[in-house]
Amino acid sequence: MFKKEDCFFVGSFVKTHGVKGELVAKKSSDLLEKYKLESVLIDIDGGLVPFFITPNGLTPRNHATVRILLEDMEDEAKATRFIGCNIYVPFKDAPDFFEDKDELEASALIGFTYIDEERGEIGIIEDVQDYSGNIVLVLDLDGQEVMIPFAEENFIEIDEDEKSITMITPEGLIDLYLED
Repeated sequence: MFKKEDCFFVGSFVKTHGVKGELVAKKSSDLLEKYKLESVLIDIDGGLVPFFITPNGLTPRNHATVRILLEDMEDEAKATRFIGCNIYVPFKDAPDFFEDKDELEASALIGFTYIDEERGEIGIIEDVQDYSGNIVLVLDLDGQEVMIPFAEENFIEIDEDEKSITMITPEGLIDLYLED
């Protein structure tokens, strides 16, 4: 059984393409193209289900999306059921993803535990948003959405094995969210 904690989040299906079952995925990194994977895991009702990608079934569309044709996906009606589903890749299928990067892609941190240098563990990174080139990590802190800027000067350490990232949080930022 695959667990999200043991996988990279790589994107989500946003629409179908054509009538032969091809799907368009909004990607969060270049992991799919870089590793030329034969299969992916798709989050269906909270469980990760493996699907094989057909030979030549992965086609880059533009910088943000890729077309994927999964095996046994014969028509648009079948493919439509996958719109909105998230796509994952097990760490074991892309073991050097972080090492191979000249620059860390923040979206690969979804699911990682955010650790503040002073406060310790804050929460799980649930999303990464880009505001005109300003990357923001979105965490859940006791049901409260917390947004923390992802700045290189605040970065301390990433631990792939523990799925955690340690950073210096701007002074007073967490306190703003904790005030009633």
